[in-house]
Parts: sequence; C-alpha cells; structure tokens
Amino acid sequence: METFFAVAFSFPTVVFSVLLCVAIIYWLISLSGMGDVDAEGDLDVAGDFSGLMVTLGLQGVPLPLVLTLLFLAGWLTSYFIDLALGALVPSGILHWLYALAVLFTSLVSGLLVTSIVVRPLRPLFRRAYLPPLQKRIIGTPCVVISSSVSETSGRAEAHLDGAHLVLQVRSHSPLSHRERAILIEHIPDANAWWVVPEAEFLSGGSAG
Repeated sequence: METFFAVAFSFPTVVFSVLLCVAIIYWLISLSGMGDVDAEGDLDVAGDFSGLMVTLGLQGVPLPLVLTLLFLAGWLTSYFIDLALGALVPSGILHWLYALAVLFTSLVSGLLVTSIVVRPLRPLFRRAYLPPLQKRIIGTPCVVISSSVSETSGRAEAHLDGAHLVLQVRSHSPLSHRERAILIEHIPDANAWWVVPEAEFLSGGSAG
C-alpha cells in the first residue's frame, strides 16, 4: 500500500490522480442529486475543440464520461510505467525528462483507449441526443396509404431512422392514394400531421 501511494502521488502520476479525483467527486455530486449529468453535454462546444474530439473519435457520449475514461486510462498507464521504471531513473533533470515522457505517453495512450471504449457506448446514448419525434419528422416525405387525404381524415406512411411509421395526416389540398407528400406540422389534439403535396413543397408553396 505504501508503494501504491508513493507512485500515485508522485510526478507524473499525481497529475492523473488529481484529475481522476476531480472526476470522481463530480460523479458523486451528480449521483447525490446536487448536480445533473447533462446527457446533451456530449460535445456541445464550438470551435476547434469540438472538431478535435470528433477527429479523435470521442463524440457520441457525454463529455464528463469521456474525460473520466481518459483520466482513468491515463492514470493506469502512468502508474504502471512509473511502478516498473521509476526507481531505475536517477534523480535530477533526467528524471524530469522521464516524467514528462511518461506524462505524454499516458495522455496519448489514454486518448487511444478512450476512443476504443466509447465506441460500443455510443448506441446507449444515441437516443439522448435525438430531438423529439415531432421535431425530427418535420420535412420527412410520406406516401398516402388511405384512399384520400382531406382536412379531416387520411393516413400516410413514412420512414425515419430505419423505422416504418403509419401516421394520421391532414391536408388542405386533396391527396389521393399513393401520392407523395411532405410532413410539415404536428397537430397535437388529433395526434396527426399536416402535409402538403410533395410538388407543392418543392416549388416553395405551403399550407397553413
């Protein structure tokens, strides 16, 4: 145990030890209900940082989880390298150069391991990032499957994210069987959708 603490709290491993402790405290606070883990906090940051995370394959899961995995992987790499080699490196400038090399290696290793670990986790969080169906389905093409569509009745089928949907639809412009239309607005009270003929939608027309 003495060796464990000596390595864990010596440079360079102490850098990851501190970061990992911060991550653990964050999760404890979140689990206690004093804070919220933002499922949409995946990579909701603009600019180069977001692009870098996507390049590294770290997108698709909450950012706090990505950082926790990164800190853990970096800590394990740094700890075991320093445990095996730390005592062999003489003190002084050479030891500082060794420590910086371990720190860099652990960071790179942590990024690689994290990018691998998050891949199977993405499907678990995918639904958290999807906006409600009412928003996603706007603008989706559909095909009339009832004999006709009017302002009071009608049905159509659409495909969204691989799912086959059969929807109640309404239209100000009469539509007949197998005609194509575009879903433009949800009608909450009727659990139906306003549609417009596809040709009208593409030409820039709309229906209220």
